Amino acid sequence: MTYYRTIHFSDTDAAGVVYFAALLSICHEAYENSLQVAVIDLKTFFTNSDIAIPIIHAEIDFYQPLFCGDRIQINLTPVQLNETEFEINYQVFHESNLEKLIAKATTKHVSINPKIRKRSPLSLPIIQWLQSN
Repeated sequence: MTYYRTIHFSDTDAAGVVYFAALLSICHEAYENSLQVAVIDLKTFFTNSDIAIPIIHAEIDFYQPLFCGDRIQINLTPVQLNETEFEINYQVFHESNLEKLIAKATTKHVSINPKIRKRSPLSLPIIQWLQSN
């Protein structure tokens, strides 16, 4: 899955470069967009009282700074780890140079029953989304 985005002023820090948490947030936008493309209703997905899929780990590495106005391309690859977990690997490029990796990130997600806070199997729509990417 590919997601395109322009870096906004609000994504940057006092030095004028993208703040690490902002790029993780942009990666999450790419994840949400991927779910929408797979025809998963985000309102239902994020307000479901029977299942929640929190992020349990996130990491990001930067290889070059990003600035306000930069156009980026994010390639995301979700991978099912087991019946309750998946991770998403993100690769960030300048839209004008898809040969040079700007940053990479990973988020790890776990499926839980939010009422009892115990792991539960991934839902069928998420499994289908994982298999389609």
